[in-house]
Amino acid sequence: QLCRRERSCHRLTICSPLVRVSTKTEYSILKLLMVNQNRTIAKSVILERIAEDTPDCTEDSLKQHISNLRVKIRKASDKDMIEAVWGIGYKLIAE
Repeated sequence: QLCRRERSCHRLTICSPLVRVSTKTEYSILKLLMVNQNRTIAKSVILERIAEDTPDCTEDSLKQHISNLRVKIRKASDKDMIEAVWGIGYKLIAE
């Protein structure tokens, strides 16, 4: 399995290496994308779901969080797995 979520320890694994997230916001975004692999999630839905951890998150800060996650995933797996769906949102591509 390409992506795995372990609920008991709040760890997300993409490919073999562990992707370390540094904030609750990154964790929440990545978890949402992993639960909905290969499905586009609207930016508004992501912002709504992470509002508990990051109430002041905007579209601009969401872009920065996504960028940070892309760098971490690419470093761990040499793959670009988060795809922007123009005008809508993002999706995690699981091969």
